[in-house]
Amino acid sequence: MAFPLPHSVSALPAEVDIVVLGGGGSGLAAAVAAGQRGVDVLLLESQPHLGGTTALSVGSITAAGTRLQRRAGVMDSAEALAEDMWKFDLNLLAGDSPELRTLLATEAASTVAWLEDLGVAFSGPYPEPPHRVPRMHNVIPNSKTYIVRLTEAAERLGVAIACGVDVSELVQEREKVVGVRVRWADGTHCVRARKGVVLATGDFSGNAEMRHTYLSPAAAAARPINETANGDGHRLGESVGAQTRAMEVTFGPQLRFSPPASTGLIDRLPTWRWLCKLEAAVVRALPPSALRPFVKSLLITHMSPSGALFAEGAVLVNRLGERFCEEKSSVAELSTQPEGEGWIIMDTRIATLFSRAPNAISTAPGIAFAYFDDYRRGRPDLVHEAATSEELARDCHLDAAALEESVRSAGLVAPLVAIGPCYSTLTVTEGALAVDASLRVLDTEGNPVEGLYAVGAVGQGGMMLLGHGHHIGWAMTSGRVAGETVARRFWAGSASAVNDQPARP
Repeated sequence: MAFPLPHSVSALPAEVDIVVLGGGGSGLAAAVAAGQRGVDVLLLESQPHLGGTTALSVGSITAAGTRLQRRAGVMDSAEALAEDMWKFDLNLLAGDSPELRTLLATEAASTVAWLEDLGVAFSGPYPEPPHRVPRMHNVIPNSKTYIVRLTEAAERLGVAIACGVDVSELVQEREKVVGVRVRWADGTHCVRARKGVVLATGDFSGNAEMRHTYLSPAAAAARPINETANGDGHRLGESVGAQTRAMEVTFGPQLRFSPPASTGLIDRLPTWRWLCKLEAAVVRALPPSALRPFVKSLLITHMSPSGALFAEGAVLVNRLGERFCEEKSSVAELSTQPEGEGWIIMDTRIATLFSRAPNAISTAPGIAFAYFDDYRRGRPDLVHEAATSEELARDCHLDAAALEESVRSAGLVAPLVAIGPCYSTLTVTEGALAVDASLRVLDTEGNPVEGLYAVGAVGQGGMMLLGHGHHIGWAMTSGRVAGETVARRFWAGSASAVNDQPARP
């Protein structure tokens, strides 16, 4: 949803209660939650439109104790959710940020209920191991619904929204953040924030300089899912002494295929409120098998191919036809190859093996699986079959000699199949500003930077979020909690602010 650019920075208000920087899911959630508490909110988005990485996501939220779980007879608790989140990778998650993980587990169900009250429709819950019970709630029909419903709520509440605005710095007085300075073609303008500034600017996966500073060479060279995620909030926070955590961590890069020429059915569905509710009711009434045809395009384009392909003998070659890595260990090095482009090569034995259960090429947990025939039917532009390596090389514009050597080294037997092109992509970076359980930004000594909050990816605080539904869950939950928290605080209440706790709906 687009908003007109201001004719001049002077068109922006001189003072509001809260300024939110970022118009993705976490920023909109913070603005709406604060607006519901009756405060004056200004949301500034650097891009010409709202959405951020949220609008590019699959859109699931993992939560415990929701209405949909109770309806399905699933007994669950926040404590069990917190325990299961650690099971994704005990070594990586040990000691990361347990207080934030507890906050997410405790508040996620309230966030789902809050979003439902705003008109967001969900299906589920769906299972995803190692979660012990079904907890994944999928937004209907797609992640853009979050942005539409939250924007509608913001407009009803009188939240002022300006897109295409560049915030050049945070304004401090006596070590308190009291506003922002906006830069525009006709000069600069200061907007004061009586109660606080909320950073909701996303991660830094779209900032090449930051990627090369903090991440591995393979991750630094990967294609970002959101090229506009440029780390502005990280930069602004550090400029006032904020501490950063886990800046070197990212999960991936991951293999993704090029998008189709036209969007899939799910992406084309309208986000009308009544239609979303009807679709959710239909989805809840249908068995998972009936939903599979509708999510094949999502699986084929947006989900990474299974590593089981390579364990079974498929190989990954670059655009020259050369093998460049030990595929069973990692395919992340594709980003360092010419143009970051690759092809998955297999023979018909492997293709046949991955044409039926339990061997899926890609998976949407609890909903559907995509097999080789799904790729062949749904994305014929990605699938190339040939009687010889020379013919396959010609079809895929690869070097014939290099591809023949790659096939020989892997022990593949003609006829052959290539799926591609595919690319090494970076979905999100985990590094963020340090925050406490009230989402207050912390300085390098662990003390709150007064007047400054961070939510979503920029406010992840060192917490590692593996698994489906955790990043969006954190974006919406941290935004809601911060909006409620900041709305309660007045500058004169500095003594009570020390004991401030996250708001409960």
